[in-house]
Amino acid sequence: MATADEEEYSVSMEEYHRHEREYWRMMAKSDGFDDDDSYECPVVLLSGLVPYDCKNSYLIPYPLLVKRYALLGLHRYNMLEGTSIGLAELVKFNKSMSYASSYYITLLANDPAATPSHKTFQVRVDETKFGYLDLTVSIARPKREAAKKPFVPHFHGGAVADGVFDGPLPDWPSDDALNDTRRFYVLKESEWQATDWISLYLELLICSSDREVADTKPSVISHLQIVEVAIETKEEDVMTPDERLSAKIAHVYITFKGLAKSRRLVEIGEHVQRRAIIRRVITSTCLTLLGKFWSGKDTEKPSMTLRRGEEDQSSNKRSRLS
Repeated sequence: MATADEEEYSVSMEEYHRHEREYWRMMAKSDGFDDDDSYECPVVLLSGLVPYDCKNSYLIPYPLLVKRYALLGLHRYNMLEGTSIGLAELVKFNKSMSYASSYYITLLANDPAATPSHKTFQVRVDETKFGYLDLTVSIARPKREAAKKPFVPHFHGGAVADGVFDGPLPDWPSDDALNDTRRFYVLKESEWQATDWISLYLELLICSSDREVADTKPSVISHLQIVEVAIETKEEDVMTPDERLSAKIAHVYITFKGLAKSRRLVEIGEHVQRRAIIRRVITSTCLTLLGKFWSGKDTEKPSMTLRRGEEDQSSNKRSRLS
């Protein structure tokens, strides 16, 4: 028999769903980026967004990953708009309560071509799989009112190309294939050193694959060294090197070293050269990244750093964003 307190705080399923609909209606006003302080939900929802203050809180999940999601959003914006906007600082983000999460990130960006140079940006990133680099950036824009289209709390799917740029990622190309200059371009060292997004893609692959790195081991990223980079574009697109670097549809093949330990790779040792394959597809509406490590065999088994039964919203102390 229920006690008086239990009867006071119990709600029917109909009432719960009514509050849930109202909560998402309020969140839709800002496309999920801002809470409405005027609305206080009287029940605990199982599908809401968890807010994080990047400037004043030390309890931030996956700080390296969140920062790189913000950088990826600015990268998408720069690719489409021809700008060179950089990250000044993260302000806050909302995160869905699931392993494969949606992140609604608010940040300050630096635009050297504008006055004032600092402006508030919004970036939305949706993960398709936990433990993999498989994600979509569906919003990357200066802060504004919500779009005039239905708000979907978690976005499934993304930009898809055709041919070899659709479906599973390819195997590592042979040396003979890399000599096909219609498909592949091997970057000069000066080119990949001057291209920030190549290291960003690699860091995203590592942080997505190993959440322990993304949560507590920022030094792992600082030790990475890129050795060689090749870009694959469509055979019919005969491009200059600059055009290949900015191709909206491409496979990026990265040879690197400096990763002393990773749960996703068998080899241990910072001097071991490893390989990563990453697909980029950019359309007018979204950017999709899909990536994997390559060692000549199946390396698709994910690293689950969270123990069975351990919740994503852990109470363990988190690192500040760095």
